[in-house]
Amino acid sequence: PAHPSTLRAVRSSLCRVPATTMAFDSKNCGARDRVLEGGHTVIDHLSSFYSSYADDASTSEKVREAAMLFCVAEGHIEGGDLDEAMAAADGSLEMFRHENDERGVRDSLRLVIHIYRAKADEARNDGNRSEARDWLEKAEAMADEELSIYRDAGDDLGQASMLLSIAESCCAYRGSSKREEALASAEEAREIFHEAQEVKYEALASLQMAEIYFRKRNFHAARRCSSEAVELFKATGNKLCQAVSLHMSAATEARAGALEAAIRLGKKSLKLFQEAGTKKQQLASILSLGQFHQSRDDARLSLSMGEAAMALLSELGDGSNWEGVVVGFMAESYILNKQPGKAVELCSRSIQLLKDRAAQPREVAYIMRSHAHALAASGDLDGAKEVGMEAIELTHEIGCLRLKANVWEEISHVNLLAGQDEEALAAAKKAVGILKELGADHDEITTRIQVLAKVLIVQDSYQEAQNQIELAKEVAQRIEEKPLEALCLSIQSRVLSLLGEPQKGAKAADLAIDIFREDGDRRGECRVWEGLAEIYMAANDLPSALRAAKRAEALCEDIGDTRLMARLKLAASTVHVSAEDYPQALASITAAVNLSRGDDDLRGTVKYIFLAMDIWVSTLTSMDFEEDRSKSRVYRQGCEKALRLAQEAVKLSIRIEDSGAESMANYWVGTMHLMMGRSAEAGVSADRTLEIAQEKDDKLGEIYAKGLQVQICVHDKDRAGAQANLKDVQDLAKEMGDSQ
Repeated sequence: PAHPSTLRAVRSSLCRVPATTMAFDSKNCGARDRVLEGGHTVIDHLSSFYSSYADDASTSEKVREAAMLFCVAEGHIEGGDLDEAMAAADGSLEMFRHENDERGVRDSLRLVIHIYRAKADEARNDGNRSEARDWLEKAEAMADEELSIYRDAGDDLGQASMLLSIAESCCAYRGSSKREEALASAEEAREIFHEAQEVKYEALASLQMAEIYFRKRNFHAARRCSSEAVELFKATGNKLCQAVSLHMSAATEARAGALEAAIRLGKKSLKLFQEAGTKKQQLASILSLGQFHQSRDDARLSLSMGEAAMALLSELGDGSNWEGVVVGFMAESYILNKQPGKAVELCSRSIQLLKDRAAQPREVAYIMRSHAHALAASGDLDGAKEVGMEAIELTHEIGCLRLKANVWEEISHVNLLAGQDEEALAAAKKAVGILKELGADHDEITTRIQVLAKVLIVQDSYQEAQNQIELAKEVAQRIEEKPLEALCLSIQSRVLSLLGEPQKGAKAADLAIDIFREDGDRRGECRVWEGLAEIYMAANDLPSALRAAKRAEALCEDIGDTRLMARLKLAASTVHVSAEDYPQALASITAAVNLSRGDDDLRGTVKYIFLAMDIWVSTLTSMDFEEDRSKSRVYRQGCEKALRLAQEAVKLSIRIEDSGAESMANYWVGTMHLMMGRSAEAGVSADRTLEIAQEKDDKLGEIYAKGLQVQICVHDKDRAGAQANLKDVQDLAKEMGDSQ
């Protein structure tokens, strides 16, 4: 039978809210999502060529004007003004045709098709799925028509250009059914460009292939193609396109779970953008790097990236349409750094500034969503719900359904924190309903399994959670999205364990592992193995649990993510504790502490020290002095080691300005003093724990402090003091409404 503590572990792991749930949600960012996702080729970055073309006095006036319009169109695309971009691109194409400028015609045709694709993105972000498909079909039809003309004329470069445009258009369709066609077109285009020694265009084709593989989740191939693009652009001396290709490489590594590699490539990309790119390109690169740091729970570097983004935002000035995503990212960085108050203040100030200058309501609504999240993190749940409902009204007024669904997700989370499970469930269902109505399959899947199913698990409605995961999995299979199917399977495996069917859960996990492995998503595979360890623990199959934990560690070594490895060491230590193998548990959790120290992860170090203290206490109290007196020296040495760890946690907690952690660290210092018979020193630590807890109105901290004072009184044979402190503990527990 499953042990209750391991079942709770499985349940809590499913109910965990990721730190980056909100920080970098590109679904609501309009034109920005093309950069933020690490995604696709927006333009060919030919403005520098056509700028010099426009200044060339040896060319005709019409050609110079056409070249100038080409530059204007690329600028408008990057700025998100697609109507102006279309007018300029059409003018450029018409003039180049009139002047029989073959290269100008080819490039202008691709430019027009880029705009169609951008308009499809814009329509999709507004929730208009049919309009998005119309724009993509228009782009594909135009490229097909021009391809036929070029084939009839025997123009190889014209054919290659249109094949590349067809690849871009097909890749932009949601679902995988068109991506094989996209890949075939891009490969043919690359071969033609290679034979013609058109290195810049060959590089563009390689970059497009990288995107297609990225969308197909074939990270091995995406990595290879983006690296080829980097080298080809480097050969042409094009720093800007090198930066774009490195950006693609970084996104690929991040999606494959290799965050260290993603950060390394992201830094290279940012450096080149700073040398050759625009401020908006630099901003997108900074935010991508910030996302990678948030994914590693690195609050310090996330804050650093956020501050850099805020500085660039101020340089861009009003009307840049980046406020929502930058402020949202910065707010999430504050929350990650345990500074929700600063996040609340930033959001409040930003909303007021946007309202004062009559900015786009969409930006205001986006920040209001972040504001609600920050208020919830600070403990103001009523305020969070109020702001959330205001955001719902605003999104309804402006007709932004996708953002409205995201706000309902946040309201669901707030209600869950407030213990209002039914309201949380209703909000989650509204979010799913909107996304289903929009036909936003990808978002519907993730919301069903990460929001709706989570609420149901909190309500102990495991079967209904299983039903929702099945629905999500069916959608993933229908649109042929294997990675999303794997995500469904990985969560389903844990829910099946909660339903008392660990064997079925293990089978679902195995299927998820196979998909992640095939895609080259090592982080995804690693996390499923971690989940399998929990499933086997719940089934009391500790040898299998340990094998799964060790398999996760082995995969993590390939990824090179020290923070993830520390978490996996914790998983291994949990298995050892379940088997009452305390020496091995202690070795694993000590490794987690050392990994966090080495990565300069102060918060992580404190967290793992606290977990290590728990194992130290279990280890020391399990010693039997009656049978072996020699263990008393080992006991004393163990207490001294544990005390030093607790004292380190006190210092680190003060450095990171986390009073809650400081309170808990003092509790552990007092506990270790008491275990060595030093009741006076233990009393000092208990008093400090209580003082900090009372300052912060931390009832749980007060319970720990008073509980320690009970033990000190018992040690000193102070019966009256023990009873008085015990009554305080009981009163606090009643006040918290926690009977256990």
